[in-house]
Amino acid sequence: MQRRAVASLFSLLLLVVTFSGCIAGGDGGSDDGASDMPTVDDFQGMDYIECMDHEDMERCWNVFVPKTVDLSQEVPMVIDLHGNTLTMQNQRDLSEFDDLAEENGFIGVWPQGYDNSWNSGYCCSTAGELGLNDTGLILEIIDRVVFNHSIDESRIYLTGWSNGCSLSQKLANDHSDVFAAIACMSYYLLDDPSPQYSPIPIMEIHGLEDQIILYSNDAIHLPNMDAQKHGALQNLQQWGQMNGCEDKTPDSHSPTVFYSVQSYTNCANNTVASLVTIYAADHNPYEESYDIFPGNGGTVDTNGIAWEFLSQFSKDLEPEE
Repeated sequence: MQRRAVASLFSLLLLVVTFSGCIAGGDGGSDDGASDMPTVDDFQGMDYIECMDHEDMERCWNVFVPKTVDLSQEVPMVIDLHGNTLTMQNQRDLSEFDDLAEENGFIGVWPQGYDNSWNSGYCCSTAGELGLNDTGLILEIIDRVVFNHSIDESRIYLTGWSNGCSLSQKLANDHSDVFAAIACMSYYLLDDPSPQYSPIPIMEIHGLEDQIILYSNDAIHLPNMDAQKHGALQNLQQWGQMNGCEDKTPDSHSPTVFYSVQSYTNCANNTVASLVTIYAADHNPYEESYDIFPGNGGTVDTNGIAWEFLSQFSKDLEPEE
């Protein structure tokens, strides 16, 4: 695995981080927008961390620009959000979306949540207890990456695990105009549908044996009564309704030895809503293991399934009449 080769650039990258994270406006005030950012013409092959002040907190994120990226062209971007208690580096190691970025020529971004958590709704995180504006944070990170890089803004995608998956779905619900598609792991949309939501393609990947975010429902997080209505199938049905899908039940079912894919395909704006059920997976559906959570041992290329789904979609595609 070649991704750790960037470690030799660490000292150089610290200089980049220090400069870009502390840039100030002409009046000597704090950094308040992408217009103040330094422009770097050649990021190709760079792997760096950048920080900014967001709502009186220092917030950071990791950007990976593979050598395979053609900087003369606009390229896709994938935001990969870590789970509760993980760091952005833990998520990168676990999901291996940097390998996919290298193989497929897109830019990968791993934001860092406050106290290793995100405010994505009712459940169980420091960021949620503090009511942090994490959707606003992610949108500002996107603005800054777009400013520094040649990003195809019609192909901005979301993925993530657990708490990061629920934030991905919250972002899709609240800001569907920004994202082309999402494909995330092991959690649900924890908010009511937004009146401003416009259908985009959604995939949720879930282990049938998940003991943290249950496949059948989220009642493990009671006494919050909203948890009772959330489960993998209920989440799929909700996105099917939000995407204006014609059928009351999934119209496509593709079983394999290790997993199945259920989908609504007759949906508004040429969208779909899909659920991937991994039969033998617990809370961690990825190939790699993390802490007490074993991976699937290579039986299912989970991140590959997610990227294959995401890469089909673009905001430039003509919607249905």
